[in-house]
Parts: sequence; C-alpha cells; structure tokens
Amino acid sequence: MGKVKGKLWTNQYVIIILLSLVMFASFYMITAGFPIFVSTISDNPAIAGIMTTTLMVASLITRLFASVIIQKVNMKLLLIISLLYFLGTIALTFVNDSIGFLIFIRALQGIGFSMLTILVFTISSQIVPKSRLGEGIVFFAMSTSVGTTMGPLIAISYLAKYSFHSMMVLTLGLMSFSFVCSFFTKNPVIKEKESSKAVNKEPFYKYMFDKRVLLPCILVAFNYITIAGTVNFMGAFGKEINVGGKISQFFIAQGLAMVLVRSFSGRIFDRFGHRILIIPAAISGAGGLILLGFSTTMWMVWVSGVLFGIAFAIIHPIIQAWALTLVPPEKKATANSMLLIFIDSGLAIGSVGLGFLAKSVGYGMTFSYSAAFMIVILLMYLFGSRKTVALEANKVK
Repeated sequence: MGKVKGKLWTNQYVIIILLSLVMFASFYMITAGFPIFVSTISDNPAIAGIMTTTLMVASLITRLFASVIIQKVNMKLLLIISLLYFLGTIALTFVNDSIGFLIFIRALQGIGFSMLTILVFTISSQIVPKSRLGEGIVFFAMSTSVGTTMGPLIAISYLAKYSFHSMMVLTLGLMSFSFVCSFFTKNPVIKEKESSKAVNKEPFYKYMFDKRVLLPCILVAFNYITIAGTVNFMGAFGKEINVGGKISQFFIAQGLAMVLVRSFSGRIFDRFGHRILIIPAAISGAGGLILLGFSTTMWMVWVSGVLFGIAFAIIHPIIQAWALTLVPPEKKATANSMLLIFIDSGLAIGSVGLGFLAKSVGYGMTFSYSAAFMIVILLMYLFGSRKTVALEANKVK
C-alpha cells in the first residue's frame, strides 16, 4: 500500500472524532431510553418495536438520497443544519407525550441521524491523508463504537434514578456540544482531478449507487447479521446456559479485543492492504460464534468474546476503508451511504431471521449456525476481491 505519510491527528480530525463520539452517545441514549419511557406510559410492549421500525424505515429512505444531497451542498453547512434539526427533534419530546406524537418524533430523528452519520463518515474519510486512510477510518470507527456502547449504559443507569425528560435535557446539552464543534469543522475540499465539476455533470441516480462497492457492502451486511444475533439474544442465552447476567461479560471481552486490535489494524491496512486482515478476521469470527454456541462455562464465553471481538474490530472499518479506495473522491459519500444502508439491512435481517431460527433450535445453536455468515464473508471475499486488485493498484499510484 506504500509508505505511510501525512499527519493524521490534525485539529480537524480530533474535532470530528469528538463530535461523532458525543453525537453517537446521545443518539443511543435516546434509543435506549425511549422503550423504557414508553413502558411507563403504555402497557403495550409492541409500541417500542413500532418506534424502532419507524426510525429504521425513515433512516433507510433518507440514506438513499443523502449521498446525492451531500455532493451538491457545502458539507460543513449541511452538518450544522442537520445538528440543529436533530436538536429540534429532541426539543419536541417536551411538547407532547402521546404515543402517536412520539412515533412521529422517532421518524424525524431517523431522518436527522441518517443524514448526520453519512456526513461525519464522509467528512472523516475526506480529511485523513490518503496514505493513512485505514488508520484514520479505524480510529474514527472506534469513536463511534465507544459512543454506541456508552449511550445505552448511561441511559439505563440514569433512568433507574431520574426521569426521562431530565435525560432528554442531558442529551440536548450533549448534542449542543456536537453542534458547537460543527462550527470549527472545515468543508473538505476534493483536491484530486475529479473535482466538484464532475459531480454536477453526473446524473442524479449515479450518486445513489455505485457497483464498485457492492461487494464490500454485501460483506458488511453479512457481518451485521451476526452482530444482530449477539446484541439481541445474548441475554436470553445467559438464561439458557444458567449464567444469568454474567453473560454480559461477553461484551466486555469483545470490547477489550476490539480496542486492542483497532489500535494497530489501521496501520497494517495502510502498509499491507486488507487481505492480511479480513481473512483471519472472518476465521476468528466464525470460531468465536461456534465456540459461543457450545459454551457452558464463563471461560468459554470470554474466549468466544475475544475471538468475535477481533472480527468486530476489523471487518467493518477495514472493509469501509477498502470500499473508499474503490471509488473516486467525489463518490465517497455514495460509498458511505451504501455501506450504512447495508449495515441497517443486515441488522434488520439478523434480528428477525435469527429470532425465528432461535425459536426452532435454541439460542446457542443459533450463534453456531450464524458462523456460516462468516464463512460466506470469507468465501465471497476470496473470490470477489480479486476483481478489484487492478483498480486498487491504479488508485494507489
């Protein structure tokens, strides 16, 4: 991949990481808090599911068009407007507590967060040096993962003592921090030959889809099918093997492995490419899921958490970095949008499909069977990635 050059930890990179970490933590505080709040005003648990479905549908629809809008508008201005819009959706929660209105708010938040995620992913990928793309994407992904993990933990702990509306005041303050950070960002400028003039000449639909990143998107979707299984069914699996709440230690082991591996995997990508990382990551993920399915003791759960954590640390950010090398600079928003659409789709398919499977074979065997998706990732990558070698070689020159 060439010698590593260029400064990564610039002021702009630090700002976008801080902005994203707080933004993701705030959003997932709200996401975890809404079901708890709904349970206090309604006896129907399906309402929380309807809210989540509404959010996902609104988010997916927005992602289809967001990449096109981002190409046409100043990204800094759009980031400021999107954060202000999201702050407005939080403020709306103080207006009315009716179920219908709360569902409407979740739809609005799905639109706003969808736009924000594509913006921060695209800005981060534009401001890192090309020679350190892998390292830059991996550290950025770590910040979003930490935010995603911290959000629910804060929400659940906070709502055990305080009210939902006071938590929304807290998230309003946190999102305001991200809003202030957005004023210190700079609109990323495409310096390569493919300038913004090329963007204006392209038809609308070409910025919604790019076949060059279809394989990475499919691989990421399969990865998130397996992640959906661990997120949704780990608690029930703990009861199944009689370890109860101790099963949550799987995520501690996974998180420790993730932080450790991501501290160096980006540099390996920049020096040696994605092949040396994705192949062992898929094998490790498959091994972790199989072991998890047959776990009967906590040490087996810990080992499976570490093995799956290695896959969790590598597959998404490294495939994202690889996908961004396959498209010209002005198509990075398209690539990021497609990746996020396939991630959402993988989570939705995994939550529903593996749920039906668990009813038939139990949670343990569901984890073991889901290892097949890691094998599919490995096989598709081995056969499909060969076609991108020539293109990547041209990109590096």
